[in-house]
Amino acid sequence: MLDASREKNEREIQIPHSERTNVEMLINEKIQYIAQNASVKDVKKNVKNQIVELVKLVSENGLEVSQLAAVLNILFVGKLECVDIKRLVKILLPRANVPNFLIIKVLSNLGNKGLNYNVQALLLRWIIIVYNVIEDHSQLIKFYGVIFHYMEYDTLRPFLCHILYLMTRREHLIDEYNFFNRIDLRTRFGPEPHLLGLLTLYKDFFPNLVTIRIPPIKNATFKCPDVEWFQLFNQIQRKWNYNIMNNPITRSSSFKPTAKRRKLDHVEIPKACTFNATRNSITLEEIMNIESLASSIDKIDLPSQLASVLENRMLQHIVVCNPEKVTIARISYWLEQCLMELVYWNDNTAETKARLNSLLMKLVALTEFMKELLPVIQEFLVKYIQTWDGIEHQEAIFKLLSFLRPEPFEQLSEKFFTPLQNLHEKLSSSWKARLIRCYTDLFTHWILFQENNFGENNNEIEKSENSFLNLSIKGDYSRTIQGFIHHVNQVSIISLESTNDDLEVQHAIFSAFEAIANLQMNYNWNRVVIPSSSIVYRAFFSSSGMSLSRICGIILQYKEAFDKNPQQNVSLHCRSYINYFNSFVMDICNCLWRNRPFNKTDKNSKGFQLDDDIIRKLQETCNEDWTSCYSLTHLPSFAALSKSCIQDLEESTPNIKRRLTLPATQFSLKDISTAGGLQISFNDYRVHFLNVLYKLGFVGIHDFLYQSLTSLSKLKNKP
Repeated sequence: MLDASREKNEREIQIPHSERTNVEMLINEKIQYIAQNASVKDVKKNVKNQIVELVKLVSENGLEVSQLAAVLNILFVGKLECVDIKRLVKILLPRANVPNFLIIKVLSNLGNKGLNYNVQALLLRWIIIVYNVIEDHSQLIKFYGVIFHYMEYDTLRPFLCHILYLMTRREHLIDEYNFFNRIDLRTRFGPEPHLLGLLTLYKDFFPNLVTIRIPPIKNATFKCPDVEWFQLFNQIQRKWNYNIMNNPITRSSSFKPTAKRRKLDHVEIPKACTFNATRNSITLEEIMNIESLASSIDKIDLPSQLASVLENRMLQHIVVCNPEKVTIARISYWLEQCLMELVYWNDNTAETKARLNSLLMKLVALTEFMKELLPVIQEFLVKYIQTWDGIEHQEAIFKLLSFLRPEPFEQLSEKFFTPLQNLHEKLSSSWKARLIRCYTDLFTHWILFQENNFGENNNEIEKSENSFLNLSIKGDYSRTIQGFIHHVNQVSIISLESTNDDLEVQHAIFSAFEAIANLQMNYNWNRVVIPSSSIVYRAFFSSSGMSLSRICGIILQYKEAFDKNPQQNVSLHCRSYINYFNSFVMDICNCLWRNRPFNKTDKNSKGFQLDDDIIRKLQETCNEDWTSCYSLTHLPSFAALSKSCIQDLEESTPNIKRRLTLPATQFSLKDISTAGGLQISFNDYRVHFLNVLYKLGFVGIHDFLYQSLTSLSKLKNKP
């Protein structure tokens, strides 16, 4: 809301055409005055005042390309005091793309004796700030030797390393000759973080060039060099994006409105171009279909910009089939920097959010295709979830979370489940349901990940092969699964209690336990976790018949799994769960069919684990109807359907003299049949009603009762 208001205000305060013309004239006049009088002592104070006024004007309006060039000329002459020069550098705020000649002008003036080295470092920071809008990055490789030459200067070295990092990571630009002859950087300057970061990148991209051992770096080295400056630059770019279509006076000859709009609204993904192709190589651009890809997959030269994998399906096939470490590293470097810029460098505006969401959705599509979450995305999620509000980019974040790689449960809980649980307490029932569906998808991916490795004696994954990264998961994988199911169980209980058994939440929970029951049924898994009694019994009392039917179907899945294995073949852990589970079956059958609700005397009966005082109050409430009050035909979730079923039978029976007005029971049906009404016994009616429920989609309760009750199974007449 705040971002929308901010954008509206920005649009409303745009300077009208006539005033804009005056602003342009003022900026040009002040730049001209400063250039002409920079070295005149008598007007030194006036020059300073003009600089202050120029800073204010440009901070609000930015500069045209010609104005940028004029300010740079003033800086390189070196006639101003250092403090004034730094002020002018900070207002190098381009309204549009930055032409190459301006970048070349800056790099050509490295070592300029008229410029303080701190000012030169500030100009290098400016190149980093505007790097995304430089017109043609490929031209920068011509200055590779210049950049390495000035690595000798301690003040310049961190920013020169950062520029080389951007050139290599994004454009895959590297001058191997210059680099090879200067590979002794670490030996000459020591283990500086920026040098180690650059060498790590080179080692991943070009292992043949870097053979030395590089110690690991704990934190990201190449962060935004000046966040406030970067945000001001972004504001100017956004402002001129709004004006560009309606203000001919402000249009830059190098500016492309459609491209700029796309860049602001969406992440700009580089095209798949191969710069180092030879006559004998096959490039991705030459591959036209899957057949040609399959026949040439071992001979293809990868594109210079592997970030194009986010939009190029052919390249995705290549990476999946041949996931080399260097390839994954190059993609990861690009993603890491792009995510850092969007989340940590930029101010939190609607455009930034749109670009981040665009990138996240592309990552979702990539992950769904590759069936594996890149480590760099998982690392991003670890940091992002800690401060996530649960609302922004919700669809993409939940999708990515569903592809988390398995780790020891304690680690996953600390990184993801605990922060998500904190959000769970604050957000809506719909959000709670979505979180549980996300957990279900995650569980499903984990099972597919290792679908053939569950067995009685297999408590650990030996080698979990994946088509993408060939990951080997270390640790007790089955314990992670078990801990996760327990967590889902607890989240489900809390969700039901906090939302008053919201139907969306209920059905999300049932979907989760249907997947969990499938694990036990298909893999004979030894570490059984059944749904909590609270979940089962709350479904029984739900106002939704579908909720009761689904929980019955889940219980039946467990029952079928347990019946497949004799108890002597399962662990004591499983046996205790089986005994506990049998109480669910007995309690539900006692209520729905046997007319012995909340019985605690039969074997395995737990009376829904209700206290005797509560059962006594329920009996008092129901009076003489106590035994049938919670039966299949009387429960609130099925009473209306039962009444409708009776009416349909009466409509289809000729010569009915009297219709049933009371609920269907053994006694009411007997009385109505003797009075010329419907001729059907209570047992036959219940069988018929179950078949009607089956046709209506209540499959779970139908199959559960038929398979749990021997007497009923003999009457089975499944449609």
